[in-house]
Amino acid sequence: MLNRRALAIGLIVTLLCLPLIAQSQSDKDLVERIRQEERDNSQLMHTEHMLTDVYGPRLTGSPNHKAAADWALKQMTAWGLSNAHLEPWDFGHVGWLNERFTGHIISPVKDVLTCEVLSWTPGTRGPVTAKAYQLILPDRPSQEQLTAYLETQKAKVRGRIVMAGKHIVVPVNLNPPAKRLTDEQAQQRYGPNARGGFPTPTPTPTPVPGAPKPLMNRQIDEQLDAFLKTNGALIRVNDAGREFRQIRAFNNRTFDVTNTTTASYE
Repeated sequence: MLNRRALAIGLIVTLLCLPLIAQSQSDKDLVERIRQEERDNSQLMHTEHMLTDVYGPRLTGSPNHKAAADWALKQMTAWGLSNAHLEPWDFGHVGWLNERFTGHIISPVKDVLTCEVLSWTPGTRGPVTAKAYQLILPDRPSQEQLTAYLETQKAKVRGRIVMAGKHIVVPVNLNPPAKRLTDEQAQQRYGPNARGGFPTPTPTPTPVPGAPKPLMNRQIDEQLDAFLKTNGALIRVNDAGREFRQIRAFNNRTFDVTNTTTASYE
């Protein structure tokens, strides 16, 4: 009797384990199929090429954005995905695209400039040739100081390519810092006995009692745009201030091409 009972229990345990063994083998097969697909039929680089080289850059609401979305929809459908569709979304602004831009120094030397156009700024309606003028604003001006200074600049910016602000001297660095932290640096900054390591923030200047309140950078920038447009400046040029011709340019914050002049970062 005991032998029969032990045999029955053994058979039950074996039958219960069979699905687990089969499932384990099925999981291994599935993982191998995924790896084989990635190894032999990867679409990663092709997708990256289409979204960066062919349809990039893609500003929100731009023709490139629309073309990239349409391509993604078509591609996902071709891969067998069902119900691929675009959801409507009101961006709230008109689209914008820079079709073409080049900048050159023609005197006293000749050179090609590395520039990017600030998005949502107007075009020049054809080639523009003009003298450059550097407009250096007062440091942290109040409204009265800025208004008084701009009053002296009206005749100087008309018909000019205006370089806004002081130029930034970028030092030559033959030993750039490593792109990752060493283990010791990571322990110093993030470990249980971290000793800081973060840069000390620049202290906020203490306001002088009774002095007029200085304008914020955005207020200055908006007023400068309006001033240049009103007084006939052709192009505003901002100094990118970065090494190796790197440029970080964003957009006209108002998204309105009618309230600013053509702007670029050099």
